[in-house]
Amino acid sequence: MKKTILSIPLVLLLLVACRKTSNPTVFDLGVDMQSSFEKDHVQVMIDNQPLLNTQLTTNQTLGLATSISTAATEGKHSIKVIVNDSIVNTGTFTQSGDLYIGINYDKAAKTVSIAYSTKRFFYN
Repeated sequence: MKKTILSIPLVLLLLVACRKTSNPTVFDLGVDMQSSFEKDHVQVMIDNQPLLNTQLTTNQTLGLATSISTAATEGKHSIKVIVNDSIVNTGTFTQSGDLYIGINYDKAAKTVSIAYSTKRFFYN
């Protein structure tokens, strides 16, 4: 009888100690569409999930077309940017805190660049 009574708390303690965390840590993820967009069709996907699919024009005074705030869990993620259905850039990033991504387009060179920062981008 004593063994049974002592076994119950021990089993409960083992179950609690071995339990995995089911709630991953979530951080802010900001994506800023920055310079040189001019009536360009832009698609942005994070982990193959659509985040943006629209036509953009950059406000030349600010250097910003649009800013998107979302959240992502801690860990490794992928980003894919497609401009005008033909210019593509992909990347991976590890999120371990708040992260901000700046996306720029160079129409002449037909390239898209992706910049990562732990601090928000500043616009005048």
